[in-house]
Amino acid sequence: MTQGRHTVLSVVGFLIFAAGLACAPGNPGDIPSPPGGQIPVSPEAADRLKENFNREMQEASTGEEFRLFITDEEITSLVALTLQDTSSVPLSDPQVWFTAGRVHITGTFSPVWPFKFRSLIVATAVVRDGQVEVEVEEAQMGPLPFPHQALESASESINETLVEMQLDLEVTALEILEGELQLAGTRREHQ
Repeated sequence: MTQGRHTVLSVVGFLIFAAGLACAPGNPGDIPSPPGGQIPVSPEAADRLKENFNREMQEASTGEEFRLFITDEEITSLVALTLQDTSSVPLSDPQVWFTAGRVHITGTFSPVWPFKFRSLIVATAVVRDGQVEVEVEEAQMGPLPFPHQALESASESINETLVEMQLDLEVTALEILEGELQLAGTRREHQ
């Protein structure tokens, strides 16, 4: 009976702790907001990004250099609308913006009902050997930062996915400006 009571108290204690983390503001300043306020989500912005991407890839297939410009609104809209169509990632209200050479992603992460955590990912991107490489510099869920090993693992996973996506692209330039990411490159010669 004592063992059962101890187990119940442990579970209740954990749930209270987890609920406190989920509901705690966690120093509201810890999770930044986009510099210009809430980024609107629209199907038009997501479609514009898809059209621009397809047009630039078509240009690159003729030997021309592609130049892709991605705005905060376009990437936020594409991510938000893609997440609405899938239930595999429990993230809602995403905001994605480019500033000071970094990509910021925020949203509400809901791993298990009723828990909700404001979350943040900050990453940089560079071109190395013709490929885009990402380094996740910071990530947190609610007031809890992710450990360094988790950031390294996330960076590796993202980069493996990017390698698969960029098989025939030779990226020559990448710049993260205020409100915009610029990407340039060509198609690789098939050997």
